[in-house]
Amino acid sequence: MIKDGKEFPRGYLWQAERDLLNFDEEDKTVNIGPEQALVLIIGIFISRGMVTTLLMKPLDYGLSTTTLSETAENNLKLLCTIMIYLVRFASVPAKKTLIMSIPYKISRYVYTDLEMKDLLTKMKKTIDYSENLLRDWGEEFVQRLQAAGPTNNTN
Repeated sequence: MIKDGKEFPRGYLWQAERDLLNFDEEDKTVNIGPEQALVLIIGIFISRGMVTTLLMKPLDYGLSTTTLSETAENNLKLLCTIMIYLVRFASVPAKKTLIMSIPYKISRYVYTDLEMKDLLTKMKKTIDYSENLLRDWGEEFVQRLQAAGPTNNTN
């Protein structure tokens, strides 16, 4: 998952993620270092596993068994937005002023940065703290995977 030569299904990675990774002529990952591994780990577990699967499709994946109220839908949209905002910051190298763009595929499920500006300003300390925790978790996870050594699985 976090080593060279991995091929992801077409369309699986968002363009913003692909821009942070390197691929060969066969569209397999190359030059996967710690920063690229972090992008993959955060993308797979947080962006896909939590946000786009569970939070954006709560009925499909059992988060709820009944249709959500408008308030509940708005609350999930807010939670998705904040989680993706954290992912967007933690996916770029620390201390960079850049932020990963909102992936087009999920843009209709999240609020824009402009819509969130006031709330994000009020939450700055919490966002900064959470970003650091997410980055630390991801880096630790990458180190553990690398220390576990190679697997027999080629994909």
